Amino acid sequence: MALLQALLWEESEQDARYVQYFMECLSLDVPSCGSEYSNWRPLMIQAMHQEIAIRRGVVALSALMQERMEHGSVGTHGFDEPPRSRRYLFGLKKYGRALASLQELVKDMGNDRYLTQVALLCGIICIWFEILMRDYLAGLSHLEMCLKIVLNAGPLGNVDSDIQRAYARMDMQASLYVGIRSPVTVPEEMSPIPYVFDSFNQAENCLMEEYARVVHFCRNAGNFYRIRQLGCVPLELVAYTQTLQARLELWKSAFGYSYSCQKAQGSPQTSARASLLLIQYYIALVTASTSVYAEETLYDRFLYAFKRILSLARSSNACQESAAATSLVGVPMKMGVIYPLYFVATKCRDSAVRQEAIDLLSSAPYPDVVWEAPILAAVSRRAKEIEELGLDDNQPIPEFKRLHGIPLAIDYESRQVRVEFRIRSNGMDGEWDDWEECLSW
Repeated sequence: MALLQALLWEESEQDARYVQYFMECLSLDVPSCGSEYSNWRPLMIQAMHQEIAIRRGVVALSALMQERMEHGSVGTHGFDEPPRSRRYLFGLKKYGRALASLQELVKDMGNDRYLTQVALLCGIICIWFEILMRDYLAGLSHLEMCLKIVLNAGPLGNVDSDIQRAYARMDMQASLYVGIRSPVTVPEEMSPIPYVFDSFNQAENCLMEEYARVVHFCRNAGNFYRIRQLGCVPLELVAYTQTLQARLELWKSAFGYSYSCQKAQGSPQTSARASLLLIQYYIALVTASTSVYAEETLYDRFLYAFKRILSLARSSNACQESAAATSLVGVPMKMGVIYPLYFVATKCRDSAVRQEAIDLLSSAPYPDVVWEAPILAAVSRRAKEIEELGLDDNQPIPEFKRLHGIPLAIDYESRQVRVEFRIRSNGMDGEWDDWEECLSW
């Protein structure tokens, strides 16, 4: 501790300004982030004043946040081309020192609860930093190591529950982005869905747990029967998908009743958070309902859900535009509207509805963590062109013309995204026809 105090005492005035900037950012309760960060905020601030690893990480992160905010650039790694600014290089240097301090901390961590939590809080800073740098693989590597710490800690209280929930949220973000990764923080036991939620946070945490369970099932058993064993889905798996849907419906009922009480005395920020949460509910419901079936035409049953997502996204964006939404650039737990809009733009085949989703993507002002609207808008626009080619207006898109999954590989330096398109042009029993295209944004 004496060494720590000495190090902090020698902190420059510049470092102190970056620390103050970070604390000001965390003090803002913007609707685009909601409660995803607010619960672990006091823990972060406390540790920042006690541990040099977090302190250095905060300084590095703040330097990059200011650089990104000032230039508003979305060039290579999210920043302007070389030569790099002094602030950019300063942030990289501080980050290297933060990683060195974190490595020393992990060596001494053992089963110590305090040091475990400090390491996980520092992990949040590192993931956040890598997201700002657009090095998502490095961010995923940090996340995987931290998730091992969370899982190894077990249910004995070695990790604060708010920190656990923060990592569960990042676990979900990574699973949605990577596409082949399954979330690892899903509880095995299904807790009863309350009749009414005591707080908004309780409703939010409950839905995220259900959503993670849906994604976990979809990435494992769902993928096997949707891609490899068409039409051979065991009845017990069909029953399980119905259980997932029923639990989501119970959540919707409880949330609707609970939120009706909050809305009477609510604020625009409360309404924005509710809109974002309901968007996640609809995405989870559609995903659960289609998780074991290969036919893309099944998505046609959910036109009502797609329309509702767009309506909620419009209302959510209206609140975001009036708030300082960019003050927390890259916060790694944010569940925003860009992925849901991309989901609608690629899974809804109503031409007018999916075009509206593409238009909303094209006008989205800021990225949601790893989701960048201009890239996804370009991919969605091309997918719509491929599927609707040769069809008359409002003519239904037949199954053999529909795309199944759209893997992406993004090259930020050339501002191109390599996309793999896949269809079954000879029907569901036929072979895959796939090809790659490079799109610019």
